[in-house]
Amino acid sequence: KILSMSTHRLVAIGIDSPSVCHFEEWLASGRLPNISKIAAAGTKSQYSHVKKFRNERCWTIFQSGSDSESAGATFVPESYSYYHPSLQRDPSPMFYELGEDFRVCAFDMPARLSARVNGVQVSGWGSEFNASLQLSDPPDLLAKLIERHGVDPKAHGAMKVFDVVSSEEEHSYRNPNLYDVDSLRHFACQLEIAVQRRTEICLDLLNRESWDLFLTVFVEGHTANHMFWNAGRPHPFRGAFRVGEDPMMRTIQAIDDGIGKIARSLSDQCTLVVYTIDDTGENLMDLPSMALLPELLYRWNFPDRRALRDAGTSSPVPRLRDDYSDHWKLEVWRQTTDHGRSALRSPQQLEAEGEALNWNPAIWYQGLWPQMSAFALPSVADGHIRINLAGREANGLVDPADFETTLQEVEDMLSELIDPRDGTRVVERCIRVREDPYASCEIPPDLIVCWRRSRPFDTVDSSTLGRVGPLPFFRTGGHKQHGETVTNVLFARGPGLPAGV
Repeated sequence: KILSMSTHRLVAIGIDSPSVCHFEEWLASGRLPNISKIAAAGTKSQYSHVKKFRNERCWTIFQSGSDSESAGATFVPESYSYYHPSLQRDPSPMFYELGEDFRVCAFDMPARLSARVNGVQVSGWGSEFNASLQLSDPPDLLAKLIERHGVDPKAHGAMKVFDVVSSEEEHSYRNPNLYDVDSLRHFACQLEIAVQRRTEICLDLLNRESWDLFLTVFVEGHTANHMFWNAGRPHPFRGAFRVGEDPMMRTIQAIDDGIGKIARSLSDQCTLVVYTIDDTGENLMDLPSMALLPELLYRWNFPDRRALRDAGTSSPVPRLRDDYSDHWKLEVWRQTTDHGRSALRSPQQLEAEGEALNWNPAIWYQGLWPQMSAFALPSVADGHIRINLAGREANGLVDPADFETTLQEVEDMLSELIDPRDGTRVVERCIRVREDPYASCEIPPDLIVCWRRSRPFDTVDSSTLGRVGPLPFFRTGGHKQHGETVTNVLFARGPGLPAGV
C-alpha cells in the first residue's frame, strides 16, 4: 500500500560538486526541467564558503553548520604517517541530530551514525570518497536495500583498503583510464544506473513512514565532473568523445530525472529543498600536486638522483599522447628509473598492503621523508609541502632557526618552474600556513602551492632539477584552489515560501 506523503515536513536533496556555472546554464536552457520547475515554484538562494586545504572539508562545514580550521588530513610527526580521516568517523556534531522529538531519515550522507538521530541512517551505499565503509542503523537496513535495489555499480572491482586509525576494512573504487573512451562510456552508464538505484532507494525510504526530515545526496555529478570534463570543454587532452557527446551533462540530467520522480511523490504541504555542495571545473591540480611536485622535491633534496625519468630540458617536449592503456598509477610507475624502482614503494605493493592512497604517487616517497628537508604530502588538492623540522618531526633535519630560510629556498625553486610546452611559469603563488613552525601542528602542510589557473600542464622544467614529465593526466575535472570562494545554489518550495524570490 502506498503511504500518503502529505505528512513529510522537509525533504532535502543534495547534488554533490556539479560545475555550478554549467549547472545554471543547463537550468536556463531547459535541460534540467524538473529542477527548473522546483526553482520556478519556490525560492532560489546562494550560500558559500572559503575553500581551505582539502575539498571534502565542505561536508564538515555543511553537516556541522560551522567552519573550523581542520585541514581534512592528518600527519603524524612521530611516525611520518599521513592519512585522510574518514568523514564516516568524524565526531563533529551534525545539524540533523535532532533527538527524540523528530523522525529523521539520512540516506547516504558522508557521515557517521549517530545515536541522537531518531530514525534511520545509511552511509556508504555509493560514496564518492576515496575510501568508505558501509554503515546503517538499523544494522541490517543497508543489506536489505541492496538486496532489493542493487549496489552502487562503482563497487564492482573496488580495492580493499584499511583505515589507518581503526584498521577497519574499507573499499576504494577505481577510476577508469582517462584514455580509454570505451571504459569511460561504460563508466558513464554505471553512473546513470547508480542515479536510478539511488532514486529507487529514496522513494522506498520515503514510502516507509512520515519523516520530519529526509536528507540525501546524489554524488554521481561529482564523479562525472572528474572523469568527463574534457568532453566538449577546453582541456589539453580532448579525448575521443564524439561531437555533442557530454556524459557529464547526461549524468546531471539523470539526477534531474531522479529528483523529478521524488518531487512528484511529495505532497504540496511538504517543503522540498534541492541544494548543491562544492563547485567543480577544469582540473588544474591533480597531476602537478600528486606526481610532479613530489619528484621535484625529491630531486631538490638529492640533486644527483632521479626517481622519475629526466629527458633533459634541452630536448623537445614529446607530443601529448593518447595511447596510455593502463590505470594512471601504473602508467606513472612506468616512468620510474631503475633507482626509482628501488627507492620508492610501488603502487602494487601499497595496494597489497591496503594503503588507501596507493594511487597517489606522492605516497610512494613516504619512506624517504625522514631523509628529506622538505617533502610533498599526498594532497588531492593544491600542492602541500611539509618541512622536516627538528623538534617537531621524529627525524627532523631542519633547525627551527632555518625554517623560514628553507621555506624561501623551496619557494624560489618553485617560482622558476616552466611549462616547456608554452614557456610560462606554472606556480601562481605559494601560501605559508604558519609563522611559528610549532603552531597548529595538526595542520599537515607548511606551504601550499597554488598552480596556474590558465590551463593544465603535464611537464615542468627546472633550470637546476631538470625535466619531470610528460606524464598522463589523471582526471580532467577538479576543484577550487585554497582561499577561493565556493558558491553554491539551492532551491526551496513549500508552504509559506514565495515563488520567484
